[in-house]
Amino acid sequence: MHQHSYMHGAGGAVGGAGMAGAGGMGNEGVAAGGGHFHNGSDGQQSGANVGLLGGGGGVSTGVAAMTTLGGISAGCLGGDGVGRCTETACGEVEGAGSLTFVGTGRGDWITETTYKYVGAGAGDLTVVTTSRSYMPMACLAVVAVALGTLLLVALLIAPTPSSTIKTAGPSTTRAPRPPPMRKTCSFWGDPHIVTFDGARPSIYGDGEFWIVKHSDVKIQGRYMGTAYTYGLAATQKIAVGGPFLGGHTIEVEPMETAYGGHILVDGQVVLTTFGNYTVGNNVAKIRYDGIGELPDKAASKWESRIVHMELPKGITFTVFRWSNYLDLTLEMTPLEGGQDGSCGNFNGDATDDTTAEIFKRIGARVGTSDMLFSKRAEVSFTVEEMQMLREHCSPQMIVEGELECRKELGQNASTTQVNACVFDVCFGMNEHALQTAKKYATPEDKAAAMGKP
Repeated sequence: MHQHSYMHGAGGAVGGAGMAGAGGMGNEGVAAGGGHFHNGSDGQQSGANVGLLGGGGGVSTGVAAMTTLGGISAGCLGGDGVGRCTETACGEVEGAGSLTFVGTGRGDWITETTYKYVGAGAGDLTVVTTSRSYMPMACLAVVAVALGTLLLVALLIAPTPSSTIKTAGPSTTRAPRPPPMRKTCSFWGDPHIVTFDGARPSIYGDGEFWIVKHSDVKIQGRYMGTAYTYGLAATQKIAVGGPFLGGHTIEVEPMETAYGGHILVDGQVVLTTFGNYTVGNNVAKIRYDGIGELPDKAASKWESRIVHMELPKGITFTVFRWSNYLDLTLEMTPLEGGQDGSCGNFNGDATDDTTAEIFKRIGARVGTSDMLFSKRAEVSFTVEEMQMLREHCSPQMIVEGELECRKELGQNASTTQVNACVFDVCFGMNEHALQTAKKYATPEDKAAAMGKP
């Protein structure tokens, strides 16, 4: 094995401190382009490397195999003192040099027991470096962070159809609220009710009631007993009014003259036959025909006479006229500010739409000052209803119901009105009270119930 007597020093260190070789002195503060190395026996020799910035002009003796000679470097920042660049910059760095035979008279080195530098062109060996390109991990990390930052900035500033670019201040843009859902409240029979929230209260006593109570929208119903329902109330008349109709009032009655028999606008009879009618200055439209989906399929055996109302605020009100009662479907979205009535409070909670809870919130009957009807109907209380009240309602509930009803109806309410209200408190959530009423019906009542409604 050949032994090295020295390594080729890396010159060009700015202020670099060279390592002292065996028997020689290290270089200090050598300017870029210059360099020194020392041989342990031959003394000072001139360096050959050019262009290092901060390269370590080191000297080494006795290094085996001569495989780590300091080669010529390009674009490195900082040396390690033994002729190698540290990996602190990006670019192309030449690898370690090795002695290669290039022919007599063409090299810088000759082969002896030890390698000896004889001067440029005086030997048969020279240092040949092999170039390799690499990018240190630090550079990769820098590039990755830079690219990521540019991508993030591009995403943040890129306009989209649903975004607004702002240069300063917190964003106040909010996602649009979904439109409120339209729902339907239905009445049929004596009367069975399905509220907007899906509850199923029933109201069997006579009187005038709120269907929808709102500061702008007012819809009322008159519920009265019929022979067909064994005295239990069915919807006998409806009235629509309030500011949203511009002061107009629409009323619809059953077909028989004993129960009114008319469609009225502001107290005047309209649409005595099928046709169309416009309320006021196109405030609302009424269509009268025989076409529509029945809320009570059992009524399909009779001829349909249907009043379709297109009202402000997107409200659609359909009234099915039978001989002595009405069925209803009311379709709308929740009203701003809240609403209540027989159709419930439309708050998404069915549990608070019981008959008793509705009465507590808005009263058992429409107050005199709020009446859309010209007068109150005469309230009756049948023998069947009285027997049901005595035998199927607890004494405690009767007492509590009477106290609540007198409070809601006022101290001037008649005993019959109070009894009708208490009946609702006791049976308001019983959808099948009609079946119980049949048990107490007289033969005359049964015969009347078999007649055509």
